[in-house]
This record gives sequence, C-alpha cells and structure tokens, in this order.
Amino acid sequence: MSDLVAPVKMQRWDTGTLSWTVWSGDLQAGSLVIGGVTQSGTWTVQPGNTANTTAWRVDPNYIGLTAASGSVASSGNNTLITPAAGKKLRVYYCSYNPALAVEAAFRFGAAGTLFLRNSITANSVIAKDFGALRYVEGAVNEVFILNLSLAVSTIWNTFYVEV
Repeated sequence: MSDLVAPVKMQRWDTGTLSWTVWSGDLQAGSLVIGGVTQSGTWTVQPGNTANTTAWRVDPNYIGLTAASGSVASSGNNTLITPAAGKKLRVYYCSYNPALAVEAAFRFGAAGTLFLRNSITANSVIAKDFGALRYVEGAVNEVFILNLSLAVSTIWNTFYVEV
C-alpha cells in the first residue's frame, strides 16, 4: 500500500497585476511540509483579521490624485481633510474600517448630506471607488468629514484632488 495521500498542484501566472505558480508533486502520508515556504517583509491580509494599527496600503492609480489615510476615534463629525482657502475637494475613492460596530458615513461640511452611510459590524470595510470620470465634490472651503455614531477607532482612506 502506498503512503501517498494526495497529489498536490499549485499554479502561477503573471499578468502584471496578478501572479501565481505551477507546482506539482505528491503529498506523502505524515508530511506536514510542502517544500520550503517563507514569508518576509510586512504584509496585511485585511485590517481587523489580526491586531492592526495601520491603514490599508493605498496606491492611487489616477495621476494627480492625492492619497490620504488616517485614523479617527471621536463620535460625531471627524474632519479628515481641509482644502486650501478658496478650493474645494473632489473625492474619487473613500473607505472606512471601524474597530467596533458603528454607524458611519462621509459628508462635506459639518451639516452636509451623509453618503456611503452604513451600520456595520466590527472590522468590516466599506469602500467606494467612484472611478476616473466620476467623483463627489464639496463646496468651496468645505472640509471632508467622517461621521461616527459612537467613539470608535476607525481607519479611513481617500483619493482626492483640490480644485
């Protein structure tokens, strides 16, 4: 009787954005190791999966956009970005990731209409990419705000431009 448990196959392709590897072999009975697997550097699968104190990696693909990230923890309005005098903010992407269950939403100005409003569970991510040709825009001198129903540590990200 063979001690073969199962054939194992992994695949790898590189498309420029995604890559994976092809590997074939046999996993022997009692074997707990498949080759030498190593991990190096710093990485995050998703904030909230493990202790995580930094925002998601942001990499704006749109030329001319500014990437901003941070963390807020106060209930009510939390000012994220203040435009330069006489300018307004045009937001192309925004997201939030609270540590606990909360109702959260973005808005422009202290009393502006709430958008991307959700009651979410702890460590969930709400994100919206408006796209290269679409955006949400505040009025001149209006700050960009994340409104929280409770004082909850919340990571946020946005890609924007001042106009």
